[in-house]
Amino acid sequence: MADEIDLANIEIEREKERALSKIKQLQQQSGIIDCIDCGIEIPKARKEAVPSAKRCIDCQSLKDLE
Repeated sequence: MADEIDLANIEIEREKERALSKIKQLQQQSGIIDCIDCGIEIPKARKEAVPSAKRCIDCQSLKDLE
């Protein structure tokens, strides 16, 4: 019985790693998703308006004031 549980747990871990790998791959393809300053997700509308955006609008506004 324990062997079946161990095998199931191993398979679950493999699936999690595959899913995380796919998420990372998608993030790399679409560019930065989270603001490099505050860490919140950059809104879709901002990413569409400025695809190269690395900061949310609030953080970018603060950066522009520097």
